[in-house]
Amino acid sequence: MSIRVTDYQPVFADPSYYCGPGPALIVGDDGKMTVCFRRVLSWLTEGFASHWHPATETCLTHSTDAGRHWTDPTTFLAGHQCPNLRRLSSGVWLHHTHRFELVTDAIEKQIVDRTGGSLSKGWWPGIQRGTSVHLSKDQGAHWSEPVYLDHVPGIPARHALLHAPVAVRGNVLQLADGRILLSAYSGGETNTSFLFSSDDEGQSFGFSGIIAEDHNETFLHQTPSGRIVAFMRRWSDAQMLSKCHSDDGGLSWSEPVPVCPGYPACAIDLPSGKVLLVYGYRFDDGYGTRARCLDTECDQVEEGELLLRADGGVADLGYPDAAKLPDGRIGVVYYHNRAHQAETPAHCPRYIELCIVEEA
Repeated sequence: MSIRVTDYQPVFADPSYYCGPGPALIVGDDGKMTVCFRRVLSWLTEGFASHWHPATETCLTHSTDAGRHWTDPTTFLAGHQCPNLRRLSSGVWLHHTHRFELVTDAIEKQIVDRTGGSLSKGWWPGIQRGTSVHLSKDQGAHWSEPVYLDHVPGIPARHALLHAPVAVRGNVLQLADGRILLSAYSGGETNTSFLFSSDDEGQSFGFSGIIAEDHNETFLHQTPSGRIVAFMRRWSDAQMLSKCHSDDGGLSWSEPVPVCPGYPACAIDLPSGKVLLVYGYRFDDGYGTRARCLDTECDQVEEGELLLRADGGVADLGYPDAAKLPDGRIGVVYYHNRAHQAETPAHCPRYIELCIVEEA
């Protein structure tokens, strides 16, 4: 493995908060780091993880010294899950996420009885409102009204107040012509990864097609040849990360093939031209976050694996995101728990951490 870790820094760690899946990292030209993450009051010691909690806060925090110190978090959204943040070529920030709407059990049952499907199995009452896109022209100080991903064939909104019930974890990919690609997925008994696109800097998105059935939580990466590679979590075999590719701008996709154990993933170019693939590792031989190198076109996966973290107490961790620093190093953020931090592993606090890696 030609990658080594140079630093670890906590981004946000407070035992009174549960920080769940979906931290995202962007780095300005001046090296300023911004991490977008979610938090909600923690009920771990009562036996409840706060996935899908409708009181979840979406926060921003910043660092100007390579992650050694971070500003106090500021909250800019509530009730949303899995934040995903990118800076477009214009400098505009694009954030997309999905929202779990608080409703009573009776309302949810009425909707399910009318539209089909099944009742949610989580601990917190609510129903999927849909996936929305938010834009900021002043580095997160103010945000646009949400634009929702709708008009998904065969997946209508389940209520007049709701939108197409699709969820997200992944990135937006801006192509050389300015077009923006985004993936979202359907839930339920089967999952399908869909592609959406925007020709107006993210002000609107249209449905573009299916990337792959039986997959979700898709990260899009473009290679020097123009090929778009999709790294996806497989639904029916959640142990494996899959990939497929498109050579026509997302109009058609190859059949998915397995990559390695772990999910979900992010990918980023290294200075050498190789691609760094980072993924959560939710297996009991070393809960944590890991990485591998791929060739430039993402065809060949190196056997060597770098363990960024392997000291987790439970599988509730991972969901990495990565960004390049001005000096060529790579910053990786993820949510984590450490086995020694509680007598009962499930009670280990969930927090956000930054890891910096470089090519050796």
